[in-house]
Amino acid sequence: MQEKLKELREKTSERQAKFAEAWIVEGLKKIDAYKKAGFKGKTKGSASTVISRMLRDVNVSNYISALKAERDRKMEKRVSISRTMQLNSLQEIKSMAIELKNPSAAVAAIREMNEMLGYHREKGLNPEKEAVKRAEMDAEEQKIHKLIAEQRTAEEAKERPNVVKIKDFG
Repeated sequence: MQEKLKELREKTSERQAKFAEAWIVEGLKKIDAYKKAGFKGKTKGSASTVISRMLRDVNVSNYISALKAERDRKMEKRVSISRTMQLNSLQEIKSMAIELKNPSAAVAAIREMNEMLGYHREKGLNPEKEAVKRAEMDAEEQKIHKLIAEQRTAEEAKERPNVVKIKDFG
């Protein structure tokens, strides 16, 4: 990735590259990055015009895209490392709590670890919710069976015109 960045940087002017780096890598506002790169605009409007022209340049936009991709890749790595570090810290806390015979602290650490790993209490089995869902599914299934039966009856009535359809009065 570094080689690609170097190639793309070489296709831009020094000031354009500095602008892109200040904007994407350092996180400055466009106007501040423009000034830091050494551009001089008499007014804010003229600076904005130059910036918009520069962003339309294919080489500059390709370099900016590569810088964003590199930044995002680094951020992903940082996030995963910090999450792993947090889980390791919670594991240590749990171990210390068990050694010190503090069950509430151990349970809290385990609960936090499960939360980080995506296991939530709401996702556990709840017999009442399951019974309601099952009843809803059964009612829906009965409606579907009734519709299928009505459709078959209608099809048979079309095939045999002398068959009379009898309504259910019960």
